[in-house]
Parts: sequence; C-alpha cells; structure tokens
Amino acid sequence: QAIAKKCGILREGDDVSQCVMTGDVFRERILDGEDINQFEFDKIWPKLRVLARSSPLDKLNLVTGIQNSRLPSQGPQTVAVTGDGTNDAPALKKADVG
Repeated sequence: QAIAKKCGILREGDDVSQCVMTGDVFRERILDGEDINQFEFDKIWPKLRVLARSSPLDKLNLVTGIQNSRLPSQGPQTVAVTGDGTNDAPALKKADVG
C-alpha cells in the first residue's frame, strides 16, 4: 500500500478495503470453481487499484474478466499488461496490449 500511495495509485481517503486486494481474496471472490463469476467480478474490478501477491492465473483472470465485462457505466475496455517473467505470458498474450 505504501508504494501504491507513493506512486499516486492510491490517494488519501481511498477505501483500501475496496481498492486493494490480495490474490487469494481475489480468487475466493471471483471464481466459481475454475470459472470467473462475471457478476461478482464486475462488482470488484471498477474499484480495484492494487492486486497484491497475485499469481499468473490471477493476472489472466483479471484480464479476461475486464475484457468480458459489459458494465454500461465502464464502456468497452482496452486492457494492457506488463510483466517481467515467462509466467506472465498468458496474461500478456490475452491482453489487448502486452
């Protein structure tokens, strides 16, 4: 959280209970077995700013869920991903810009 605040990703007054999530909590909330529960995912992603301690599958699920979202208030999304390892390849490949 400290790095996110220093970089301006989080601001004073942001509700970190909605803006920051760990990978294990993210998985617990958005997955129905191995599939993304899009309804639950759409409750989370518009407010999510930091996904900490996330796995490569978490990153892939994040990209997929945003691309599949049809929230009228958000409009269509272009998803960009950066990564520094080969295990980031699935999310990089799935993203619109990677």
